[in-house]
Amino acid sequence: MMEAINDSGVPVGHAYEFYTSLKDVGVETEMVVYPREGHGINEYAHQIDVQRRVIAWFGKHLKR
Repeated sequence: MMEAINDSGVPVGHAYEFYTSLKDVGVETEMVVYPREGHGINEYAHQIDVQRRVIAWFGKHLKR
């Protein structure tokens, strides 16, 4: 799960609770916290990281 630490709309604690709940019920999940980000991901290096993670997820879960 990707999440921003400086989110004025959704407290970071909610993301940690969601992540923990998914893990508790056995859902394969990952949480990434990007420093200096709000609800959106603005820094170029973080955007690249997000895209790499999304592509990797599709590669893993949508294999033919």
